This record gives sequence, structure tokens and C-alpha cells, in this order.
Amino acid sequence: MVCRSIKRSMTGVLVTIAILAAGASAPRAQSGEEPQSSEIAETLSTRVLSAVSGGFWEAEIEAKQADGETAKATPVKGRGYYRIVALRSADNTSRLYLQRIRLADDGPALVDSVEVTELTEMKAYITDMRPESSTGIAERPGFAAFIYLKLDPRTVEPDTYELFVDEFGDAAFLPATN
Repeated sequence: MVCRSIKRSMTGVLVTIAILAAGASAPRAQSGEEPQSSEIAETLSTRVLSAVSGGFWEAEIEAKQADGETAKATPVKGRGYYRIVALRSADNTSRLYLQRIRLADDGPALVDSVEVTELTEMKAYITDMRPESSTGIAERPGFAAFIYLKLDPRTVEPDTYELFVDEFGDAAFLPATN
């Protein structure tokens, strides 16, 4: 099966989530205080169905300025982990985003977000997501997660798909084979 490449795009939905998540803690952020976990949880969009993180990546990335604009500086060595976020669309089907989160000195930072368009085109309903490994220790770069979905919400058993990111950062979304 040929898997179309997953296109990189920052979406309005994710920008909205970031704004909502940062909104309640903006005064704290400006004062240098850490937002409370409860504040972050309470401002998270109700469209978020699930999030799973794991694996790791290392790459040269462009530094970002505080206002989100790309800095005109030399790329810096980045290291972090992957996260997938499932969202409920306006039509109640699901959308899936693969994100790279950088481990920065001042806390985790979103590097980029990629919509898994293969799932969006299926008009599927995500029922669950699980990392391939729940040990919390990744030995090699990359990430893998199982996505349980239904094409018809009345179906009893979900189909299982796998989102696989290799050591080069190339992603594939395919039916699971195990």
C-alpha cells in the first residue's frame, strides 16, 4: 500500500488550542510564573479527544522568536519527543495531528504540527490511541502509536491503524498488521 506523504501545516484548530491553553495563564507567563496544572487543563479545548506522546527526535531546527516569527539565526540542534493529538471536527469525525515537541530550557515547546490527512479523508471516528511502547524509554529515534478508529460510529469493533515515524522523521499511517 502506498502511503501519501503527510503534509506539514499549522492549523487554525491547533493555534486555537494553543491560544486557549495560554489564555488563562497569560498574566502568569508574563510575570515568569509557571501556570498551574489545573489552569492548563481547564483551558484545554473541548474538541481534544486524546493525546499520546512518546519516542524521540533529534534534528537541526530554526530558532523561534518570542512572537513566533522565525529568527534569522543559525539553526540549532534540537531534541524532543513526538505527540499525537486527536480532535473532534465540526462534523464530529476525527482529525489527527503529529507534533514535534522540543525539550527547551524553559520547558517544552511546539516545533511543528502535521495533519494526518489520510485519516481526515477517511472521515473516521477515533475511539482510542496507544503508544506502541508504554515504557517511557525510547532506544531509537522515531515513534509508533496504534490508532483505533471506526468508519461508522455504530460499528461494534474498531479498526486498528498504526502511525509510524522512522528515525528520519518520515511518517506513515497504515492499517496495523499485528
